[in-house]
Amino acid sequence: MRNRIFHQAMIAGITFEGMISADGPHIRASTTGGVALGVSALRHFQPEAVGPRRSPPAGWWVVKYQHEERIFLPDFGRAAIHELSDEFGLVLLVDGQTYPNDRIRRNYFFTSPAWDGLRHWVIMHPRTAKAMAGYDS
Repeated sequence: MRNRIFHQAMIAGITFEGMISADGPHIRASTTGGVALGVSALRHFQPEAVGPRRSPPAGWWVVKYQHEERIFLPDFGRAAIHELSDEFGLVLLVDGQTYPNDRIRRNYFFTSPAWDGLRHWVIMHPRTAKAMAGYDS
């Protein structure tokens, strides 16, 4: 699995990894789960409780789409959020503003160190990249 990691960054005491999975590039954290990079963003909010479970904590989250909490970012201040945003090309969602379209999100990712890491990973692992992309060898 280590050969599928294309980028790593330690931010506010949490190690984040960009990794390739069967459905594309993902971001995962050493403390919790992960999410596909193409549909993820950063948002400060109070997630809703689902069913009988307790509400997840309020704060900064890496979210799927706009409101599906995936990675909680405890004790993250503005500086750490901006560092994570820049490092992985994650847009910041602001309540009351229109959700950024796919082109804006992609363009931001294409300026990030994670994008450079992914490009380098593909060069270093061409057969794995081709297999993961669904192409025949």
